[in-house]
Parts: sequence; C-alpha cells; structure tokens
Amino acid sequence: MYSPETLPPKQRSDGMMVGLKQELRSVPREGERLTVLVLDQGRQALPFLKMLRRNGHEVWCACHSRLNEVWFSRYPTRKMIWPSYLREKEAFERTLLDFVRSHRVDVLLNVSDYSSEIVSRLKDELERHTRTAVPDYATFERATDKLRLMEYCMARDIACPVTFDLTAENLERICASFTFPVIVKPRHGVGAVGVVRVATPEALVAGHKALAARFGPLLVQEYIPVEGGMQYQAEAFLDEESRMKVCMVIQKPRFFPVRGGTSTANVTIDHAGIRETTRRLLEGLGWRGAADVDYILDPRNGSIRVLEINPRVTAGIKIGFAAGINFADLHLRLATGQPIPAINHYTTGVYCRNFFLEMLWFLFSDLKMKRNTSPSFFKWGGRLVTDQVFSWDDPLAGVGFFLNMTTKYLHASRWRDKLGKIKPLP
Repeated sequence: MYSPETLPPKQRSDGMMVGLKQELRSVPREGERLTVLVLDQGRQALPFLKMLRRNGHEVWCACHSRLNEVWFSRYPTRKMIWPSYLREKEAFERTLLDFVRSHRVDVLLNVSDYSSEIVSRLKDELERHTRTAVPDYATFERATDKLRLMEYCMARDIACPVTFDLTAENLERICASFTFPVIVKPRHGVGAVGVVRVATPEALVAGHKALAARFGPLLVQEYIPVEGGMQYQAEAFLDEESRMKVCMVIQKPRFFPVRGGTSTANVTIDHAGIRETTRRLLEGLGWRGAADVDYILDPRNGSIRVLEINPRVTAGIKIGFAAGINFADLHLRLATGQPIPAINHYTTGVYCRNFFLEMLWFLFSDLKMKRNTSPSFFKWGGRLVTDQVFSWDDPLAGVGFFLNMTTKYLHASRWRDKLGKIKPLP
C-alpha cells in the first residue's frame, strides 16, 4: 500500500529501476550517503530526521496518517502512507517486506515499541535486503516480557520490585504472601496501559479475572510508593558484541497521568550507580542497539530499582541530542558494521519538556505537586531548555504533533484509558 506521495514500487530516487529480487549490496563505507527508511511517525523520530538530513542522508518515512509530526516535518526526503502497525499489523509487515525487497534501503530505523518488535521478529528476512540495529528476537522477548525480566533481575541480585506470575492457580498464595497494596500489570504492554494498584486481597480476587480477560497474562509486584519515589531512565546503546558504549541518565520529575504514565519533563543527570546497573543488566542479556531502562527510587530504603526495559530510545530522545549524543549516528554505525565509539560524557542539566503533556499535567495535578516540582513548571527559557517537539527550524512538526494529539483526545475512550491507567482496582 503506497500513497501518491511515495515512489513507484520498483523505482529508486535516482530513477534507476530495482529488481524485485534485489540482493543486498556491500557494506557502506563510513561517511557514505545512505537511504534510511524511518518506520515511525511520532516525536521520537524528529531529531533523527534532522540529524540524518544534516549529515547528507536520504530519509524516507512511513506514516499511517497525515496528521502527525513526521508528515509535517521539513526533513523527510520522501513521505509514504502505509498501513498502521497498531491496527493493521499484518498489512504493515507485508508492505515493509515488499518495500525492502523492491527498493534500495540501506538502513531501517525503528524508534517505537511496536516497530522495534516487528523489525526484531522479522530481522532475518529483512537483513537479506537491508540492515537493522536491533537485537535478535529471543533477546528481545526476554527483555520485554516484564515477568521474565524481573525474574532475571531477582536471580542476579539486581534491585527490582519483588515480582511473581499472577494466575488463577496461584491467586490464593499471592493473596496470603504479599503485603498490600500491590501492583498488577500485563506481562507485555506499553505506556502503563493496564497497570493498576490493588488495595486488598479481596479486590485482587474479585478483579483478577476481568483484568486477565482484557490485558492477557499478568504479574503481581510489590508496591513502591509514588510519593517521594523519583523515577529515572537510562538511555543506553550497545555494540554488536553487547558492550555498552553509551549510557545517559535522565530524571523524570513529572508525568501524565500525574500518578504514573508518560513523562512530561526530563532532565539529564549524572548517576554512576544507574549506569553500572544498566551495564550489568543489558550486557548480561546480550542486548544490541538502543534500550531505555526505567528505574524508581524506593523512598522506604533509598534503593533505586529496575522497573522495565523499553526496546528503543525514549519518546523524548531529543534530550540526548541536546546533551551532545548523536543517536542517529550510533544507529547507522551499528547497522552498517562501523566501529562505535564509547561516549563517556554528556551535558547534564539539559531540561527537555513536552509542551502539550505539560499543560495536561498542570491541569490535573494538585497544588502540592505544582509547588514541589523541580525544575519549576514555569521555567521555559534558557540555554539548556528545549521542547521534545517544537523547534524554530522545523515549526510545522509542532503543528503536526498538536493535530495528532488533538485527534487522539477527542475520543472519550482515550481519556478514560489515559486517566484510568493507574486507578486503584475497585
């Protein structure tokens, strides 16, 4: 499925015809102009588009609508309408495979949970025709299954919430052994969807069946108080041999929904302990490429615990570029077999926020939160302050983001899902 804006299926940008059984060419030389196919249309793609074009590369983008940041951005060389990998997954996969077979694509770039899962699962077939920067699928599954990841951490003395599988068979034992409240969440999922706080054993027994029917396999986890429990994330990048080359630590002071959801503001910090834990975790898993590891400070004892691994860069990855790390170059180097330099220094104190979500945080947060948040919500200017989406050199991308978010939140069901993600289970 291709829109009128895309290339004809068998034609390259330079007008040369490409056969359907195209063979992968030799490894590109460092500094060579590449054709990069970007599979995501969200805000995390924007700094990649900008850097790739500035470095002289051809950038093709696959979108599932015209109301998004990438479609409005000035940086893509070509824009295409493809099936949505959320609503039309099989059609998206067929389109992707057909496209890389019939076009010269040097590198695939995936920066969301969904596209990362697809590219990792289809990696062997895709790499007959193009190149990727993702781990193998066995590693991907082990890291993104929240139960398996917590079991991995507990077995290796990596600090994390005490976690167990939650099934009808062990429900009674869980109720007897856990101190309530507890957290119940799907083993697979993104964006805190399906995460609930359960106050009593009776509520867990009453609500377990409905949660399992809606969200699939579940886990139960000790509750770490949100109040006083600052959250962090580590943006890491590992080479082909699973050696960590980059680890940038980010503090997350605000979220929407306000009690746990998507971070609305991020600040780069230095934290040697988080970097070392991230290295142990990802190198031990045999990870390759980008990973985002989420952490929480337990206010009861001051320990910092692993919450989950996201198999891609953070949605606010612009903060990494602003801090001096060229994640676009890292992806290209890994995909094309070039050496990846160790980056041990980055700018701390970079403050990156999402204007739209920040406004929602301000509307739904209480007065105490507004007073105690740091950095201040009202800090909008300064050399180290930037926005995840809006920029003077690509202003229409911000318009696309606003239209994208507006269409989402026009639906009442979207509000219910968003605001109900961590609502206590009745």
